[in-house]
Amino acid sequence: MRDAPSLECSGAIATGCRKTVHRGETGSALLVTMAAGALVSALAAALVAVVMIEEAVEANHRRGVQALYAADGLLASVVAELSRAPEGDAPAVTPGPVLAGPAVATLPDGSVVDADAETRALARGGRRPGDPGWRLVARGWLGDLAGAPDRVPRLYLLAWLRRGPADPDPSADATGHLLVRAAAFGPYRVRRAVEATLVRDVDIGLVRVATWNVVR
Repeated sequence: MRDAPSLECSGAIATGCRKTVHRGETGSALLVTMAAGALVSALAAALVAVVMIEEAVEANHRRGVQALYAADGLLASVVAELSRAPEGDAPAVTPGPVLAGPAVATLPDGSVVDADAETRALARGGRRPGDPGWRLVARGWLGDLAGAPDRVPRLYLLAWLRRGPADPDPSADATGHLLVRAAAFGPYRVRRAVEATLVRDVDIGLVRVATWNVVR
């Protein structure tokens, strides 16, 4: 049992008293101070971790939005190129007029995107016997597509084209049903893709978008 503090007074009539603090009480105060310091440090570390996670989530969301817009921009470029192609020659469009970059790209985080491997993976997904396969028609960096390599995010773009199985708008006076898919790849596994169904309107001689959707 710890001794209680004692008061030492001198003289018949005490004019002043001196409190004596025993060693056990001093040790307890030190332990309380150390525990409080450890608690404050733990709280500070947790706060820093939460802030870092929030910043990482926000940055990843921003990269995803940028990749989605980049993929949509490439899709629009492919549609414009198809509109300039002669009627019936759309499947023969080559990567050159739209985007013709490296077949293998290294992203800022060190990861690698192989255009041929991505094409093979796309061909394996959901293809039925007799369906026309996807064909790579554009590849390269967003900066090259935008004409401003130093002012846009470092994103690698791919686009594919294939004939569609059926006309999604049979009431329209249109021919040449095509599917085009565009994808953008960024660091830290960021990937966004969009797909559109295209038909050539014989009245105006242009390719128009019949359907558009984000690929999940």
